[in-house]
Amino acid sequence: MSKLSDILRERGYVYQYSSETLEEITDGAKRTVYLGIDPSADSLHVGNLQAMLVLRRFLEDGHQAILLVGGGTGMIGDPSGKSEERNLLDDATITHNAAAIRVQAEYLFGGLDFKIVNNADWLAKLDLISFLRDIGKYFSVNAMLQRDSVKNRLENQEEGISYTEFSYMLLQSYDFFHLHQQYGCDLQIGASDQWGNMVSGIDLIRRKAGQQAFALSCPLLINKSTGKKFGKSEGGAVWLDAAKTSPFEFYQFWFNTEDEAVEEYLLKMTMLPKADIDEGLAAHTQDPAARIAQKKLAYEVTKLVHGEEIAQGCEKSPEILYAKTIQEITSDDVAILHLIKAPMCRVAAGDALVDVLVTSLVASSKREARQFIDDGAVSLNGTRVSDAAQVLTDGDFHHDIALLKRGKRTVAVLIHS
Repeated sequence: MSKLSDILRERGYVYQYSSETLEEITDGAKRTVYLGIDPSADSLHVGNLQAMLVLRRFLEDGHQAILLVGGGTGMIGDPSGKSEERNLLDDATITHNAAAIRVQAEYLFGGLDFKIVNNADWLAKLDLISFLRDIGKYFSVNAMLQRDSVKNRLENQEEGISYTEFSYMLLQSYDFFHLHQQYGCDLQIGASDQWGNMVSGIDLIRRKAGQQAFALSCPLLINKSTGKKFGKSEGGAVWLDAAKTSPFEFYQFWFNTEDEAVEEYLLKMTMLPKADIDEGLAAHTQDPAARIAQKKLAYEVTKLVHGEEIAQGCEKSPEILYAKTIQEITSDDVAILHLIKAPMCRVAAGDALVDVLVTSLVASSKREARQFIDDGAVSLNGTRVSDAAQVLTDGDFHHDIALLKRGKRTVAVLIHS
């Protein structure tokens, strides 16, 4: 059986660690490890997945795991990786968000036992004078100013950084100290942009408790198409909640991965064995146009987040939407399209196609819709639309659906009212 250190290295999860060797952290005595999650939305996003799967690897290796939902720190906001201060959230919003994240985490960990805590439970009870006296004295302002997360904000003359966000480092460090005292937690994991905060927590535990703790950071996961890290505040967020990002859209996001990124994502964002990944990549190299690696990636991540039935439906959807004629689509196919939340629009016989193109989001305006039709880019059930005055008829529907397409890939399923 592979050592945890070997697995983490093999998957590309290791960026920095606070011990002399990674093995000291991962392969010796079983530890209690924690990961902090920001509750500023009521869903995790794909940027959270890497760290969640690292935590799952620790669980599978027999370590104890704590998922900390930052209900307290979420009211302040971490300046790491941000160019401006975020909006502060109220108690009710954070409580709602934390509950939703808990449900998703339980699903992602697949029944493995772990603890969830909310740092509002102890941060909200802190007495300011006692905190400054007992905790603040261990922090050097000089050292805090050298942290990249702070330096980058100070260099932005228009935004700067408030004392509220500047204090975030103390609170996250106190979280680590509290978990160390309460649960024997001796390891924090997180993304590389959290390294300064994690090291500060180690220092606090060493200086105040005289005990040793560790930190392990993962490389930031970069969206190769945008050059930015995956995240909800970086634009175009891809959520794990099916109500925010449909399973169909989720699958398509991974299926559209560039060739140069697909190996990294297979390693970091799935639980597939390395041998299976290598096999898929070899097949992909032989026939890149078949996008074998992207199909494997999209299926596995969708299965991990939404379950096998939905992943199978997403895998079958291209055949339903792009390969079959409308007469070949079965009632089972229609059920699959509903299950995966394919792009749908409810319409009625007599509706003008120009209007339907807009309401189905295939076009952004009537002018654009007419232009698409004039350019020959629009088809209904596989037949090119040439008349901008065309309307839908009852005969256009089969099993109460019709397929409206623009170009080769943009499609909307029209539902007959």
